[in-house]
Amino acid sequence: MNPRPEALRADVCVIGAGLVGLYNALQYAKRGMSVVLVDELTDSKRADYKVGESLLVFSNAFLRTVGELDEVLSNSFVKQGFWMAYGLEGKEAFDDSTYEWGFLAQLPDRWRAHVTSEPMVKAMAGDVQIVRPEVEAALRDVVGKTPEITFCDRGLVRDVELAEGDGDHLVTWRSRDGRSSGTVEARWVIDCAGRGRLLARKFGHDVPLDDGFTTSAAWGQFQGCTDEIFDERWEYTFPEGRVIRRDLDTVHLWGDGYWIWIIRLTEGRVSVGITLDRARFGEPANLRDTFWEVVRRYPLLDFLKPEDLLQFHAYKDVQYLTDTYVSERRYALAGDSASIIDAFYSQGLSLSLAGSWHTANIVQDDLREGKLDTEYIAHVNRAMLADWRLLRTMVRGKYSEALRDSRFFILDHLLDYLILSAVLLPRYQVARWLTETGARPELENGDHVKLRRKLRRSLFLTQCPPWHVLDPARVARIAERWHAGLARRARWRLANGVRLRPTRAVLRADAAVPNLWKLPFLRWVRRGELTPRILREPAFVRVKGTEISPVLLVVAGFLMVTVNLVALGYDVADTAVRRLWHALRRPFSGRRPAQF
Repeated sequence: MNPRPEALRADVCVIGAGLVGLYNALQYAKRGMSVVLVDELTDSKRADYKVGESLLVFSNAFLRTVGELDEVLSNSFVKQGFWMAYGLEGKEAFDDSTYEWGFLAQLPDRWRAHVTSEPMVKAMAGDVQIVRPEVEAALRDVVGKTPEITFCDRGLVRDVELAEGDGDHLVTWRSRDGRSSGTVEARWVIDCAGRGRLLARKFGHDVPLDDGFTTSAAWGQFQGCTDEIFDERWEYTFPEGRVIRRDLDTVHLWGDGYWIWIIRLTEGRVSVGITLDRARFGEPANLRDTFWEVVRRYPLLDFLKPEDLLQFHAYKDVQYLTDTYVSERRYALAGDSASIIDAFYSQGLSLSLAGSWHTANIVQDDLREGKLDTEYIAHVNRAMLADWRLLRTMVRGKYSEALRDSRFFILDHLLDYLILSAVLLPRYQVARWLTETGARPELENGDHVKLRRKLRRSLFLTQCPPWHVLDPARVARIAERWHAGLARRARWRLANGVRLRPTRAVLRADAAVPNLWKLPFLRWVRRGELTPRILREPAFVRVKGTEISPVLLVVAGFLMVTVNLVALGYDVADTAVRRLWHALRRPFSGRRPAQF
C-alpha cells in the first residue's frame, strides 16, 4: 500500500535540482520567499559529470554570491581565457599555418590592485572551469542549510495545473518506483528540469527550427591529463617575449563543419567534446565512433585514451528554442528547459542565470508588491529570444567553408569580441550589485537601486550599450547580416583562388585591440601576426569598483564598434577591388590566379 501523498505549499516551486535548479531555489530564498525544490536524486544523477563547465560572463558572479560558492570556485581550475584555432588536423603542434584567435581574460596586477573589494574582483574576473557534480554537491549543501527551502528529493514532477487568476498552481510529483508521491501548491512554478522541457511542451512554447542548421554533440570527461601532457607544443610567445600555455584557456579547435572543445579541470581531468553541423559533416551513425574518429585527426590530442574515459554523453539534436521564458500566467523556464544553442563561448549557463535573475525580479514584484510587471515580462521574452538568435549567428558561419579564409576567421571572431566587450559593463554592474547586497534586495542602498534599475533593461547581450537604444530583435538582425556578409565575401575569395596568409591575434585586457592596420600588408609577410603589445593606460581610467558606470567599460563597446566598422570597411573595399581585378583579368587568362 502506497503512503499517503505529501502536500506542500510555497511561494515558488522549482522543478529540477541540477545546477540551474539549485541556484534558482537559493535566489528566491534569499529574496525572502518560501521555496519547494522537487527532483528525484538517484546515485547516477549525483555523479553525473556532464560537461566540464567553463564559467564565462555572468555565471561566475552569480555562483560566487547567490550560490555561496566562492571557496569552491576558488579551488577550481583557473580559466586564463579562451583560444580558437583552425588548421590543426594532422599536426603535432601549433605552427605558422594555423589560424588563431585568443583572449587572456586575467586582469593585470595593477588593475586588480586598483579595486578595493576582493569579492568584487573575484565576481568580475575570477572565471574558472568547474566539475559539475562537485559544484552541484556544494550547492545542495547550501540548499540544505537554507530554512526557506524544502527539498523534496524523492520524485519527479509529472504534471502542472495552472490556476486561474491569482490562485496557486498545482504541481504533482511521483517517484520512479511509484512508492512516493505528492503535490505542491505554489504561486509561481520555475521549470529547471532540463531537456525534458515539461512546461515548454505542455503549453506549446516550442519554436520549430527549419532553416537547415542542425547540430549534434558528443563529449566525455577524462582522467590522467596532468600538466606534463601539455608540453612546449602548447606554448605561445607574445611580441614582448612573455610565454603562456594555450591549454590554460578554454581551447576550441575548428575543422570543416565541426569544432572540438578542450576544458581542463582539477585533479588531472579534462572535458573534451565535439559539435558538428549535420548538413556539412553528415549524419553520424554512432556519435561515440564519430567522437573518436574526429579526435584522432589531431595528433596533439593523442593523450586521450578510451580507458581514461570517466563518462560519455551524446545528443543527436542539440539545438532547440522556446518562444516564452517568463509567462504572465506565473511560470518560467530556465536553462535547458527553455533553449539550447551551442556550447561555443560557454554561454548557456551564463544566460540561464541572467535570465533567472530577471525572473526573480518579476516574481518579487508580484509576491511582495502585488504588481505583475507585464511590460518587463515582454522585454525579457524579446531580449532572451534575441540573445539566442545572436549567439546562434555567432556560431553558424564558423561551421561553413568560409572558415578556411583566414580573414574571415579573424573578423568573424572580432565581431563576436564586440559583443563580449560590450557586455563588460552590465557584467560589472551585476557583479557589484551581487557582492554588495549578498543578492538580498532588502540590503540595497541608493546605488544598488540604480544598478538594478539599469540591469532590468541592459542585462542581455542584445541590450548592452551602445545598442541598448535598439529593439533586441533588430540588434540580432544586424549581427546576422554582418556575419553573413563576412562569410559571403570569404566564400567569393575562396572560390576565386584568393588565398590569404594565415593570421593570428591574441588579445589581453591591456592589449585589447588587434593590429588591424597590418591587414593590407599581409601579402608581403610569411605570417599574419596581429597580436598587439601591452599599452600602459593612465591610472585615472582604471576601474575602482565603486562606480555605477566606469568610463573604461562604457567606452569598451563604442571602441569595439569603431574597430569592427574599420575592419568591415577594409574587407568590403578590398574584396570589391579584387572582384574588379578578377573581372578585368578574366578575358585574358584561362585560369584563376592565386592571390595573397
